[in-house]
Amino acid sequence: MSISRRDALAAAALAVPATAHTADAASRFPFRVTRNCPWTLVQLKGYEPHLPFVLDTGASSFAILKSKASELNLPLLDRGQARNLGLQLDLTLYRAQLVVGGALQENDAYMVGLPGVLPQKMQGLIPPTRFGVMGFDFDAQEVTISRRTIQALDGYHALDLDPGETDSVSMDNMGARSRSELFEWTRDHRPVVDVELDGVKLKLLIDTGASLGIYLHAHYVKKVGLWDRNASAPSQTLHVVGGSLQAHLIRAERLKLGNVVFSKPVVALGDPAIGEKGVGKTIDGVIGMEFLRRLNFVHDPQRRRFWIKPNKAIADGYRYDRAGAYVEFVDGAGRVTSLWPGSPADRAGLRLNDKITGWRGRDGIEGLAWAMMGAPGSTVEIQVEREGKLQMVAVTLEEQI
Repeated sequence: MSISRRDALAAAALAVPATAHTADAASRFPFRVTRNCPWTLVQLKGYEPHLPFVLDTGASSFAILKSKASELNLPLLDRGQARNLGLQLDLTLYRAQLVVGGALQENDAYMVGLPGVLPQKMQGLIPPTRFGVMGFDFDAQEVTISRRTIQALDGYHALDLDPGETDSVSMDNMGARSRSELFEWTRDHRPVVDVELDGVKLKLLIDTGASLGIYLHAHYVKKVGLWDRNASAPSQTLHVVGGSLQAHLIRAERLKLGNVVFSKPVVALGDPAIGEKGVGKTIDGVIGMEFLRRLNFVHDPQRRRFWIKPNKAIADGYRYDRAGAYVEFVDGAGRVTSLWPGSPADRAGLRLNDKITGWRGRDGIEGLAWAMMGAPGSTVEIQVEREGKLQMVAVTLEEQI
């Protein structure tokens, strides 16, 4: 999420330092992944119960849903506005003490109040890059946070990042000052890595808060003409903080990250018509959980190193919308809000604005959305209400790109 500066609200982004945590040299805590959403339990001091928060390496600040902050009556600091991928957001800023995963303590966290809802019933965002050296082990489902730099990691491949190119290692734009301890808590440590996509070098933000695979920002898509060249490509609705966006989907030939190569990756193209105001031009897009969950990784911002190691999910198939329809909650009910002409969902008989009353599966609408990104050839049975009558629609998934 990208947050603009405005008076005290800028404290929620990069300008105001976070208070150093009280962990020892290294803190470890468990996390879980639910449908490409990594999360852990967070305790707000003085409040019960523990709340699930997204571990979001793409976030520059702590955040909490405004509805939850209001319910808990958190101290309010300020109000303001922000932009995220072209969407205008009205935000509030709160202050809280919290403990992450039962191990990592933040004594004075500035928390942005988020509108709407987050996926998987999450209640907020934790920016793990704010704490120093950060490691995600998806095999053990454990996060490690350390104040010590790392010399080497057995079995990991170190991306050789150019120490002279600050924006090729992180979102930090402080230049030489980024080496000074005086500015330790004002730096933006969100990791940016160099990748090669079909022979073209790109700078992508490592974003565990994004459930998708590769998303290319609208400014880059426009610059290289990808949108016009793929005007007939199928679209998919993407959730972002504050709303949703449409993106075109294409399938590339090859993605190379360090010594790891992904074949036939799915890439989402940002719509140049949106403009994505508030998104910096120093990066070309993000690499999200559909790829990141296949790698264990460690980021050391001080040494400007990013280590990766394939894990047991490396050979998993790619998930994307293979039904050609998008279902979301509107006015308290599930509805079809996007339908790609000629898609499996369209041919099966789904219609725009159909009311979804159930499906043969678990976990409600979120479970349905995940199932619609399943393996080609599988069938998803959806119950719709149309003109007061219930009927079942069987959608057989297939490759669309």
